[in-house]
Amino acid sequence: MKIKTYLTCILLFCGISATNAQDKMTYSVSKAGTLISQMTQQGADSIVYLKLTGKINAIDFRHIRDEFHKLEILDLSGADIKMYVGKEGTEDGKFSVYKADYVPKYAFCHVEGGNLVGKTSLRRIILPYSIKCIDDAAFLACNNLAIIQLNNQSAPRLANDALSDTITTAFVPPSASDNFRRSEQWAPFSVIEGEPVSLKVQVSKLGSLQNEILKAGMQPSKINYLTIEGKMDEDDFMLIRNYMSNLVSLNISNTTAEIIPEFTFSQKKHLLHIDLPKGLKKIAQRAFSGCNKLGGTIILPPNVTAIEYGTFIDCEHLAVVRVSGNKLTTVGDNLFGNNKGKLVYK
Repeated sequence: MKIKTYLTCILLFCGISATNAQDKMTYSVSKAGTLISQMTQQGADSIVYLKLTGKINAIDFRHIRDEFHKLEILDLSGADIKMYVGKEGTEDGKFSVYKADYVPKYAFCHVEGGNLVGKTSLRRIILPYSIKCIDDAAFLACNNLAIIQLNNQSAPRLANDALSDTITTAFVPPSASDNFRRSEQWAPFSVIEGEPVSLKVQVSKLGSLQNEILKAGMQPSKINYLTIEGKMDEDDFMLIRNYMSNLVSLNISNTTAEIIPEFTFSQKKHLLHIDLPKGLKKIAQRAFSGCNKLGGTIILPPNVTAIEYGTFIDCEHLAVVRVSGNKLTTVGDNLFGNNKGKLVYK
């Protein structure tokens, strides 16, 4: 493994039915390998959300990869992936056998200028219940693929470099998570039962985050992707700490918070990403300790003066904590545990 949320019209044309908004399309493909032949290049270029039903194969995957340049969400939950044998699949002219119920090898990654290039527009994919395997390098270098939804009760096999384990969260059916966690191949991933839940809230009063979430009709424990704007205090951080165990990504950059209290995110096993408050001054001790899925780079805002003892202990996938200002005067001991050199000054 590599470390590192639309007007409807119905069009019937040559065996394909489409539900069309400028950026969202639903196609039912009657014959595997014919998706792109029913579309104009301009049409493919405009699609952000694509839902496919019917029959598809490695030829269709190649066209989705290479010609749907703005594609962010791909829903294959109603598709049937068929076998294909030939040179028109995802291995760019190589004669290959592509098995049924497999996401083909190099489905969203190809060689360009001698380098492997992933489909960086892709952010979310929903796979069929019948999927058996995600094949070699299917999502290699898809650096923005945050969500993979699976309808299987059992975990599909992962081939070499199939997914990026530091940015992708797997959402699985109720009661299926134990089956995934028992799979050694899926162990590096954050696995959560149910559909991904996102919320953006504006908080006008200190300590009222819980009220704003409830007013939105949600329960804190169900939220995976949260953006908070406005005022935050220690009570709001306590809510996050005690009741938001399924948090995957948090953006609090536009809040008034100046301190991240101690142990706020400690042991949050699903947390992959955080955007810190712009006016942040201090991160208290062990605030992120044990966040073993937290990855990539964390940017310390320019007014940060202190990061205390053990803030990032056991954040093994964290690549870099970058200091963006020149006011940092207090750096606690054992900041990263046994790992050294992850604190980088600009």
